[in-house]
Amino acid sequence: MICKELKIPIILEKTEALSVRIVYHHPKIPLIEKDLRKRRAGYNGESTVYYHLTFLKDKKYKVFHNVRLPILSNHFQMDFLILTPSYILIIEVKNISGTVTIDPIIKQLTRTHKGVTEGFVDPVSQVQRYKLLLQKWFITHKIKHPPIEHLVVFSNPSTTLNYTVYPAPDDPYKQIIHAQNIIAKMKELNEKNQTPTVTDKELLKLKRLILKKHEEPEIDILTAYSLTKSDILTGVRCDNCCHIPMIRVSASWSCSKCRHSSKTAHITTIEEYFLLINSHLTNSELRKFLHLHSRNTAYKLLKSFQLQTEGCTKSVIYSKTTR
Repeated sequence: MICKELKIPIILEKTEALSVRIVYHHPKIPLIEKDLRKRRAGYNGESTVYYHLTFLKDKKYKVFHNVRLPILSNHFQMDFLILTPSYILIIEVKNISGTVTIDPIIKQLTRTHKGVTEGFVDPVSQVQRYKLLLQKWFITHKIKHPPIEHLVVFSNPSTTLNYTVYPAPDDPYKQIIHAQNIIAKMKELNEKNQTPTVTDKELLKLKRLILKKHEEPEIDILTAYSLTKSDILTGVRCDNCCHIPMIRVSASWSCSKCRHSSKTAHITTIEEYFLLINSHLTNSELRKFLHLHSRNTAYKLLKSFQLQTEGCTKSVIYSKTTR
């Protein structure tokens, strides 16, 4: 049972919007494009794992994608969390190409790809930390829970996994698999944890608490890259060739570069405004961002967008609903 579905992470959406809106030849472009590739790879890896998890048809499995829970003054986020009556499973997903070497002694992961070797954060230490934090989170909320297991899952089937020292059967470093082996691995976990430790009612309480306490991250993408609004290109972006800006002609948008015409190109542009600039805007701010002169045209576009409104007449503020 999918309790929290796979969704594109907000940080990926914001990075994608920034990559097409940042002013030409900005020195931060290489860094943004590098981060975008990493975040796309991460999401693609999670999508692969999610596909395999959809084959868990038994209702006893409660599957959550990207759960982010508060603890004290911080948060911790798990790629996947699975609840069952007899155990809880945390899954850390890695989408890394090439040959991966895991050293359980010094807790290090290195990747060799196209002749280049580089180090990565040790995923086993990472997922073990999430396990400790989740245990602490349950204690804080005084709620009964099953024992917690963990897995590190490599989503790319072509990734070669090597160990410097082969781990013992009960070693945490033995809990590293490829995505296509998830279902088989969960059968092993079912054999290991056969006795339910919580009732269906207690499991439902756990599910509701996790969904209630999950918090989406608040990310100011401009601040994250030390950018300002002046670094962002304004104007409607062509949905055919990505040229900015398109020009309003009658009831359509026209691209001076590829001659494409669109009645709806402003929709993506307004979405990008919300991702990059602010979660709300006024008629005046919209006209400035879309390069519009007509207040009435801006009003019609805003009304068609089904936004939340606050205030009246010229002081109306339009806000996007939260995810």
